[in-house]
Amino acid sequence: MSLAERIKQARQAAGLSQARFAELLGVTRSACTQWESAIGTVPRQQRLEQIARLLNVSYAWLATGERAGDGIKDTTGDWSVGNNQYRSAEIAELVARFEGLPRQERSAILLLLRAMEK
Repeated sequence: MSLAERIKQARQAAGLSQARFAELLGVTRSACTQWESAIGTVPRQQRLEQIARLLNVSYAWLATGERAGDGIKDTTGDWSVGNNQYRSAEIAELVARFEGLPRQERSAILLLLRAMEK
């Protein structure tokens, strides 16, 4: 399976349209179309890492197609939710929005969430 096919498969499994996927990544829909095209462009490493986090797949699998162990998804470094291979679109949106915030605002949100758990 090619990189383009892996991106498309993971995006669809996460329940995201190309338009929503592009919005969460802060890129154009055209860029996403190119990434999912066999003859399109390839995202740079930093963008590929962002895509992997957003779609809750391992960077290694996304970049190379390799899986750890006996064909089980390598979740090292992933932001997994439960035992789901792909997180919901809602969680993906939260993570993408959180990543776009300045460090001070991230800290404030974390403090608020921790206070809500008590």
